[in-house]
Amino acid sequence: MARQKKTESANDITDSVGSPENRPKKGKLSTAEARREYQRRYYQMHKEKAKEYQRQYNLTHKKKARGGRGKSGFTCPREVVRSTFNSADIMHAPVEKTLQILEKIIKGERFFTM
Repeated sequence: MARQKKTESANDITDSVGSPENRPKKGKLSTAEARREYQRRYYQMHKEKAKEYQRQYNLTHKKKARGGRGKSGFTCPREVVRSTFNSADIMHAPVEKTLQILEKIIKGERFFTM
């Protein structure tokens, strides 16, 4: 290894590193910036795979029925989630609600489980 002469200018040394794009950056990226940069690069590399996955997901999963905004006239039908009542529902409900529950059980609209 030969020593460099002190007469060489600083410009000669920086030119040997290469173009400004290839030089190492003076300051490091912060953690958040590094994470964003990593995610951006990862997304660019895997963009097509992600789009295909989203297409397949949309084909296999149902979307919720959504109503429009304002008074558009579109009503979203609600499905009855529960089809049974248990004894705790009857015991802890107010009197009026208990009567409604019992009427639904007698009519056969809902079932009763112990």
